[in-house]
Amino acid sequence: MPDFPHRLYRSSQLSKRCALWITPLTVLLAMLSISAFTGFWPWSGNPYSSYILQAQSWLRGRLDLGQDYAWLELAIRDGKYYVSFPPFPSYVLLPFVALFGENTPDTLIAWAVTMIGVVTAVRMCILLGASVRSSVFWSLFLYLGSGYLFIGQTSWVWFIAQTMAFTLSLLSLTCALENRGGFSLTFWACSVGCRPLNIIYLPLLFYLLRQREKTQSIPRWIQRHLVWAVGPCLLGGSYMLLNFLRFGSPLEFGHNYLPEFVRAPEGQFSLSYVPEHLLLLLRLPEINPQTGALVFAHLETNLFILVCPLSISFVLCWVHGLRNREKSDLPLLIGLPLLLLLHTLLICMHRTLGGFQFGNRYFVDLLPFLLLGLLTWKNPKETFDLTQLPLLAAGTCLNLLGTVMAYHTWG
Repeated sequence: MPDFPHRLYRSSQLSKRCALWITPLTVLLAMLSISAFTGFWPWSGNPYSSYILQAQSWLRGRLDLGQDYAWLELAIRDGKYYVSFPPFPSYVLLPFVALFGENTPDTLIAWAVTMIGVVTAVRMCILLGASVRSSVFWSLFLYLGSGYLFIGQTSWVWFIAQTMAFTLSLLSLTCALENRGGFSLTFWACSVGCRPLNIIYLPLLFYLLRQREKTQSIPRWIQRHLVWAVGPCLLGGSYMLLNFLRFGSPLEFGHNYLPEFVRAPEGQFSLSYVPEHLLLLLRLPEINPQTGALVFAHLETNLFILVCPLSISFVLCWVHGLRNREKSDLPLLIGLPLLLLLHTLLICMHRTLGGFQFGNRYFVDLLPFLLLGLLTWKNPKETFDLTQLPLLAAGTCLNLLGTVMAYHTWG
């Protein structure tokens, strides 16, 4: 008998394996291209290595850094200097610092984390029913055309936590789709230890995990899967203990002890910041009167849909989901956009929108969850992907060139 089905299966598996290699290789070459123009290679040194300094202090038996580093953002309490950012990246770097000390290759580690994230994005797309070609397309859109390139390029303290949180969010969502609740919630807790606002996506993960076992009552379902809470509780407990020992509060990571926020009359978070920040998300590039070139801001943000055109694709897919709501998952159709809007509001309540950058780096944290909704609601025909190709091309060109120009501005 002809073995067409068997050959088709083998061909499909081969395509998946190719996608899992080709996609990260494409992203890697894009990042190396940026390095060629900026000099920020993955083996370059890192002058803003707060997480390495913190890990070194821990290995020496102290929680503070022992001295001031004037070029770093450090929390100051009782005359001692602490890293003011959530601690999970130092957890990851701890064994490397034990081996390599201050020469820890944290940028290489950050790039490796990016490659893990790209592979995970492809897997998540396939799990959500996308074809192999479609999975490659949307994974590349996520990484090349939507603002990730800037933060993924270096391991500077402001960016490496976002790089890790991005990958951890993708891992958490992928494990939730596979009903591996313990891993999903543990990866989520790791991401919260990088970007605390990711805590708001816990209901989404519970919803995704619950979908596989709807027949059980919720109390019975929770009781059956209590073991899933072990990893998140251990991680959360470690964050709170560390916060308490350093700053006297289990919920204080140290930002409120930064001189910048100590001096701010409204503090680190305030609704009074929202109107100005919403306007910044609509900020158009200016025109250089001498050259006629567009000048993009390198402090705070630019027009969101311009530097993150994936958001346009998301809205189109959400509208498609609304039109086919009898076939759509209605709670997800309503709930996920509300979580994204809540996350946006909380970011806009922050004193700053990320300082030096190209694009809107704080909003990169939303993209893994945005991709989940996009793939859930999009038209399954690959003709839709073709219509989004101009957005991918525009987003990739803007973010590649914008990242190069931003780092040149810094230098």
